[in-house]
Amino acid sequence: MEQDMEQDQHILPYFPLGVFLFPGEDIPLRIFEPRYKQLIEDVRSSAGTFAIPYVIDRRIQDYGCEVELKEVVAENPAGRMVITVQSVALVKVNSFSKQLGRKLYAGGAVEQLPCSDPVESRELMELIRHYRETFDLDFPGCCEQGKITRLDVMKALNLSSDDKFRFVRLTDSRQKERYLAGQMRYLQMIRQQETQLDNDYGLN
Repeated sequence: MEQDMEQDQHILPYFPLGVFLFPGEDIPLRIFEPRYKQLIEDVRSSAGTFAIPYVIDRRIQDYGCEVELKEVVAENPAGRMVITVQSVALVKVNSFSKQLGRKLYAGGAVEQLPCSDPVESRELMELIRHYRETFDLDFPGCCEQGKITRLDVMKALNLSSDDKFRFVRLTDSRQKERYLAGQMRYLQMIRQQETQLDNDYGLN
């Protein structure tokens, strides 16, 4: 079992941030510190990836995301950059070193996490169906390729980084789907209030 875990781990550079991205999501970053300029140059030359461990109150948490460099938007002669990165995986942070080898930047061992499990809860599926029919037909639902996944729902809910982190930390599938059901009910309540306000305004 220990050998399997070691095989699942890989060493990545770290760029700790208070940002949590799900696979497919992207974000612009400003690069100006020497350690991170070095990190990005290394990633550019190797076409590799790096991890963004999630930070709360300046403390690195045990989960984050693995990202790839999507685009260098701007760069000046001093090496300062504006880049865009895109998440390719969720990761568990298994170790942390302030310097990765002789590099200026931190790094450590991460383990990729599964995130494309299909929704199984009938309650959650019913909430999704009702929301689609009532408010937004573009909200993800079942399709010919198979069931909607929890990742589909999370991305469609457009939740905060803190909410995403709380979701990822849940280890039980039932807990994850109860969490998503609660978020769906909250979204539905907000949309109902918006609709009511629009109706009240129209009556005036």
